[in-house]
Amino acid sequence: MKNTQSKVKNIFRFIIPKNVRLFLWSLKPKIHLLNTYKLQREELILDLKNINDKYIIREITWADEAKIRKAYQFRGRKAFRNLIPARMNSGNWIGLAVIDNITGDIAYLAWIIVKSIRYFEEFGIYLKPGQFLLKDGFCVPEYRHQGLHTRMEQERINYCIKNGAKDIFIQIQDENEKGKDSVRNNGYVLINKKYVIAWPVFNTYRVFRSFLRNPFMKVIS
Repeated sequence: MKNTQSKVKNIFRFIIPKNVRLFLWSLKPKIHLLNTYKLQREELILDLKNINDKYIIREITWADEAKIRKAYQFRGRKAFRNLIPARMNSGNWIGLAVIDNITGDIAYLAWIIVKSIRYFEEFGIYLKPGQFLLKDGFCVPEYRHQGLHTRMEQERINYCIKNGAKDIFIQIQDENEKGKDSVRNNGYVLINKKYVIAWPVFNTYRVFRSFLRNPFMKVIS
């Protein structure tokens, strides 16, 4: 059965252009369960995951715009426009990147939220001084399976601790068993579960109850 479904999917991929497939996919709303975890830790992670010496890890700035655009083209045609300017200009988000020192390209980009944002308050996360939320790590396809995700989870935790973290939050979809195991191994504890609705065509990703109360309200992250 699985082989048949796979063959059908491959046929559709061959027949239907990618931009049409993406548009059709965006029309369908999806509801899933999102888990929020909290970490309380004072000590830095010292046994960091080893990665290739060609990589450096640092904060990004607007001087890296071209690099970010190149990396985010793999997330969709509108990904840079929809996400990056608001994050970079708000002062609420810090971006940490793994950069290939040979090509100058971004291999992995992950974010840390340092101030409370209305969007995440719908999830019950009201950030106070000393509280941080880790969000939205992305690895460029050609750099996957090199340990960058594990290393960046450690680097983000260390960034927060160095900046006085009392609590560090992270969110993982309930069906992501590997992701849940990873955060639990880092010492995170589950604090809540909420159903969310994802509706790409409307750029919607919100707590389902909040969406039902006011589906047309635009909540900026």
